[in-house]
Amino acid sequence: MTQITRQLMVGLMMTGLVCGARPTRADDVDGETIKHVRSSNASIVALISLAGQQSKTFRGLTETIDASSGIVYVETGQCGRAVQACLVSVTTDGRGHRFLQIHVTNGKADWDLMGSIGHELRHAIEVLSNPTVTNTASLFYFYQHLDSTRGVLTPFETEAAVGAGAAVRAEVQKYRRLNFPKPE
Repeated sequence: MTQITRQLMVGLMMTGLVCGARPTRADDVDGETIKHVRSSNASIVALISLAGQQSKTFRGLTETIDASSGIVYVETGQCGRAVQACLVSVTTDGRGHRFLQIHVTNGKADWDLMGSIGHELRHAIEVLSNPTVTNTASLFYFYQHLDSTRGVLTPFETEAAVGAGAAVRAEVQKYRRLNFPKPE
């Protein structure tokens, strides 16, 4: 993690800003806002917050999820096929809420991890946009069907998610170049 990111994370934690996007008014309960993109890991929470500040694309992804009935948890965990982030599960609560879990692994530069999370948040939006995806099995078949109808060689991948991840990475890097220029 870069020195700038550590300083921003500490500042965010001290001011209480712990998550990315503005939620919908319906989620304002007793003056407290409920976030739909969450983590139990303080480092990931700070990273989500930073990504929301530094990337318009990331902010849009979290705002879209906040406007849905879905809750997305981003946690540390392993992914198969040597990927750094993955959407691993979907469950429902019987009241129309779907809970999605994204796993991320450490070891990437923070801006790159922000892009990977953005990529997976785009997948979460794809799933939340399809009311038939209510469990992990239907998640698997949803993406397997997309692959077979598009003739995609890379399993379980979409152009929208690849584009979202790339946009987040580029916007974060541009933000940092403009706001934290290297001393000469």
